[in-house]
Amino acid sequence: MKASLLTLTAIVMLATALVLPASAQIVYTQVNVSIPVGGSYNLDLNGDGVTDFTLKSKLLQGYCQWGDEYVWSLMLTPAAGNDAVTAPDQAGSDYASALPYGALVNASQNFYPSASVMAELTWGACGIGTAGEWLNVPNRYLGLQFRAQDGTIHYAWAKLSTAA
Repeated sequence: MKASLLTLTAIVMLATALVLPASAQIVYTQVNVSIPVGGSYNLDLNGDGVTDFTLKSKLLQGYCQWGDEYVWSLMLTPAAGNDAVTAPDQAGSDYASALPYGALVNASQNFYPSASVMAELTWGACGIGTAGEWLNVPNRYLGLQFRAQDGTIHYAWAKLSTAA
């Protein structure tokens, strides 16, 4: 079986949310990486040397009632206190949203604080299935909320393209 690769282009922009007076800072960092199956990539959004989120690609082999099956997944795991945006109609869901350009990321969104499924592809003797919004999606945005070491809340967009 040919190994699948996730190609990730991440452009991270940060907006700092403060109480009065309001101010914001945009930080733009372009990173081009490919995450191989079994690999991961750590996102340090504010450059403080602490991983804020981890993207991980993995392949599992299992068995269903008719034979072998395989599950490839792309997961986003936030560090403690951080969250990913989920769809408004899926509050409490563990599926990270693939947001369009211009989507707002702020305190009014639904956020999920644990490992989130971005994409999942299942195939084998029991059929084929997909889950998540990120399977082979170009130029979408991952909405993120994270806390700096001083406790201030920040919002970020990571522009990603995926190919599996």
